[in-house]
Amino acid sequence: MDITFILAQVFAILGWLFLLYSYYKEDIQKLLFVQIIAAIFDTASYALLGADAGLLICGFELVKVILYYKTDKDGLIFLISLPIYCIIAWFSCKDEGLIALLPVIGSVIDGFVLTRNKTIATVGSIVSSFLWVIYDVVILAYSAAATDSILILSNIFALMLGYSYILHIKKLHIVRCRYLSRRIYNNIVALDREVFSDEYLWTFDQHKNVFDSNSNIIMFLRDKKKIIGYISYIVITPEEYDRLKRAHTFYYGLGNAEVTHLKKRHKNYVLIESVALRKNYESKKMIEFIAKKLRTEFRNKCKQGYRIYGAISVGVSDFEKTLLNDLGFAHIKDYREKEELYELDKEAVDSFVKPL
Repeated sequence: MDITFILAQVFAILGWLFLLYSYYKEDIQKLLFVQIIAAIFDTASYALLGADAGLLICGFELVKVILYYKTDKDGLIFLISLPIYCIIAWFSCKDEGLIALLPVIGSVIDGFVLTRNKTIATVGSIVSSFLWVIYDVVILAYSAAATDSILILSNIFALMLGYSYILHIKKLHIVRCRYLSRRIYNNIVALDREVFSDEYLWTFDQHKNVFDSNSNIIMFLRDKKKIIGYISYIVITPEEYDRLKRAHTFYYGLGNAEVTHLKKRHKNYVLIESVALRKNYESKKMIEFIAKKLRTEFRNKCKQGYRIYGAISVGVSDFEKTLLNDLGFAHIKDYREKEELYELDKEAVDSFVKPL
């Protein structure tokens, strides 16, 4: 066993360790930077083994990760890469035979599922890693085969459990916002930018005007001391509730005339304005957690004598839509692409607030 072979195995392990470490980086730029280092070690490993397909694919993946690091054009980069994959496959197959197609197909799958939802991305990663394991065994990259096998098992485990590896529900708790400061507003905007486009963002004054009429309407989700999401709901007038149901366009803000507060011996109507959550926390378990908290919130208000006659919300993100469906909201109509109006009518609210 020569030193070149040993170094190749060591570099493969180092590449995997850096890749694993990158998943603990919440900032996308830091994550991509660490993945660049991981890609360098992987490329060096296949170069030492003389594996043409592995070398070319890892080298190309290194270029792609750098482009991801410098731009936010994931979809465009993937489309441009397709012809290059074909060229790599042609050259690699001439030297290594059809076995060279496996890492090429695996890399294409990884690129395709990159911007998809978590379940598709996880399944795609399992398929891609399986193809790499076969290739690694054939070209004697045993360390890479072992680490890819671990990745397959961990992804299958995560898929079966249905939650993110960094999400531990027991550590999460809800903190109600008592005062809307600039610092708190910046936290809200930072979370919004991870989920929504700029057209959906409210200014500080818009948030402040609504908050002054509806104190305690913002609830932060925290993982230990870290804010990972928020829920906000607004009490609106019956007239605004009916207008939103009839409207053909999405609302981009509410004025003082449309906003009210919970009143006893009155019919109250609620707008669930936003549910924003960091992408790496989105999961079935989190949907169940938030749904339970919202159900408890509505039930407590009803116990206090506030009669809720309807709730309405516009789902923009896939996570919001899944959550609203889980809560029992009925889909009313679409405003435009990606904007779906949901309602929980009086009968549904009565069922919604019943003890679990």
